[in-house]
Parts: sequence; C-alpha cells; structure tokens
Amino acid sequence: MLQEIAKEILQKGYVCDHCLGRQFAQILSGMTNRERGKSIRTALAMEFSLKPFPTDKSNFSGFSFRGKIPVPEKTGPCRICLGLFDSFGKWAEEAAKKLRQIEFRTFLVSSILSRELVHREESLWEDIGIEYCEPIKSELNRELGKLIAEKTGKKPDEKKPDVTITLDLEKNRIEARPNPFYIYGRYQKLARGIPQTKWDIYRETVEEIIARPFMREAGGSAHSLHAAGREDIDARCLDWRPFVLEIAAQKKRVLPLKKLEAEINRTRKVKVSGLKYSDRQEVVMVKNLMPDKTYRVVASFQGPAPTNIDLRKLRKISLVKQQTPTRVLHRRADKTRAKKMKSVSWKALSKGKTEFTIRGSAGLYIKELVTGDSGRTRPSFSEILGRTIKVKELDVVKIHLPQRKKGFKTQTTQ
Repeated sequence: MLQEIAKEILQKGYVCDHCLGRQFAQILSGMTNRERGKSIRTALAMEFSLKPFPTDKSNFSGFSFRGKIPVPEKTGPCRICLGLFDSFGKWAEEAAKKLRQIEFRTFLVSSILSRELVHREESLWEDIGIEYCEPIKSELNRELGKLIAEKTGKKPDEKKPDVTITLDLEKNRIEARPNPFYIYGRYQKLARGIPQTKWDIYRETVEEIIARPFMREAGGSAHSLHAAGREDIDARCLDWRPFVLEIAAQKKRVLPLKKLEAEINRTRKVKVSGLKYSDRQEVVMVKNLMPDKTYRVVASFQGPAPTNIDLRKLRKISLVKQQTPTRVLHRRADKTRAKKMKSVSWKALSKGKTEFTIRGSAGLYIKELVTGDSGRTRPSFSEILGRTIKVKELDVVKIHLPQRKKGFKTQTTQ
C-alpha cells in the first residue's frame, strides 16, 4: 500500500524527500520527514531492481532508468514545496539577525503559507488522501525552529515563548516579534485626583506612573494595567491592590525590579511592592478576584448631625439594589445590581462631619450607598436617616483578599 501511494506521488513529477516523507508521517515513526522520504525512495528502487526492465516507461515519469533500476530523478524544484526546504538556511540566518536586537530566552516559529503552496499541497491530498500525512506547515515550523535554535542557542517553547518568529511566504519575509511580558505587584494610591487607567482629561494615571520606568528600561511600545478592581479618581487606596503590568513589543525582558520599584515609590503618589515576573494566567487570576473591601468615608449632613440612635438604624442595611450611578452612566450599562453591605461603624469628627467605616461586597458603590444618588440606590444612608448627605472623602482601607489564593498570600521581589 505504501509503495503504491509513493509511486502515485512520484509519477506526476519530482517530489523532494521532505514532501515525500511527510505523506507517511503517521505510520513511519522515529525519523524526520526527510529521512522517511529518502527511505521510501530507496525502497522503491530496491523493489524495481528485482523486476524485469519495464517496457512501458510512461508509468514511471518520476524516474530515470539506469540499468534495470528506475531511480527518482530531480529535473527541477519539488513540485509541492517548490524548493522551500532548500532555502531554510537563508530564512534561519535572517531570523537570527533580527533576534540579535531582542533579549529573549525562548521562541516560537509560526508561518503563513502562500496561496500557491496551499493549492499544491491540497491538490496532492486530493490525489492520495490525508490518512497518513502531516501538514507542510507543521514541518516547516518545526524544521525552521531547529535551525534557529542552532544559530541562536535558544530554546523553542510553544506554551510561553518570549518571541514569535513568523515566516510569511505570501509576502516573502520573516519577522521576529517580542511577546508581551508581565510584572505582578501590588500598589497603593496615595494621592487623590488620579484615575487608575488612561483618561483623556487627566494628565497622569496610576498606570502611567507605574509603567513609565518599565517602558524606558525595556524599550516597550505599549502597556496595559490589569488590576483587581479600581478605586474612584478622588479616592485613595491605602491597602495593597494586586495588579499585573503588561508591556508589549519590548527589547529587554530582564529588568532591575528593585530599582524600578524604588523609582516608582519616589513619586509619593503611587507606591508598589512585591514586584515579580508574571504571565497571562496571572492576569486572569487578578481580573477574576472579587474581594470585599472596607472603606473610610467622611460625610457631612444637611442640618444637625444624626444621633447614635439614628445611626444604629444603618446596621439594618444588608442587601442593596443599585441602579448604575449617574456619574458612570457614560461608560457602564444602565442596569440594577444587587450588592451587600456587610458592616458599618462610625465616629463623630469636628465641624459636623462623621467618619464611617463600611465593609461591602465587590462592586458596591460606596458613595451612592451613602447619598442615595437621587433614589437610584436603595436603601441608602440618606434614605434611612431622612436627610441629604454629602461625601467629602473616600479611601479604600482594606482589600480582603482570599488568603489561600495561590499567588496572593505572599509575594516576593525578584
């Protein structure tokens, strides 16, 4: 059966050892496709050497006849790959040249096939089927990866490559693109009036303050901050909020994390700790965290301050239904969400102000819990106490992270 398929392949013109062997990749193990193709070609020659000299040569157009042995003859480039595998040395050298400008340890090779190459491979499959074959793309990526590894001394890694090398046969070029890298840490926001991420009307953000020294040191082109929730622009975050900083298209991957941590902390606006190298999986973990948070709220009342007897009524609040606050309607869908207030305590301050300490579930809008937002949050402090309340200050004082969550109990600086 194998010989018959091989004869059928070769009858229509010269096919290189790579492309011949690839058609039997699933049944002849322990060899490269090139070795497999060479073995098949040799086996065919041995088979014909034991038979009488054929009188009808029309069925053996892929062979030349030397004595009684039909020998596969190369009269031009392979009719499947068009000599692609002969040019691998050139592509590997060009890739190695581009990689000299990038700091990396691991890489992945990918490819974009030309339409002509796809057509030639599919035409062959129509003739012989695909029962035993391996796609040319798989062999191309693997064999080019071997050559690049030899030239650079680096290792291929399909799961977490530092660099992706793409051979584009449609455009006849090879590119080396650094994959994003990630830094895990925790931050405190010590100044008010700073949004967490990019906002056109604000000159500075938590993300920009953290990312700036990393971008300079790594030579990156873009950055993103993935954090476990966010605080309001005018609120401080006095506990440590987990985040992962993503840097794209960088030239360096090994950075002086302690030095960069100290530089960020000198701003006195944002403080970071526990910096370490991370990955995309930890981004997902951070984004999926839904911890309770405890807030400090300084509020003022219209009219006389409420008595302790009045304030004790607030402890009856548990389930809170909040329609999307007016202040965020421009960026969030208008819907009602059910959240929980889990505890509240208070103390009187001077000048008629009261300080509340409130613990709530993730996503509870604290300002609106206090003010009522014109009835969009119910129940609210304003509704229970029957008076207008204004929030003067808001701080996140505790983020109740799950202590057994891997990656967040203890962080170390590398």
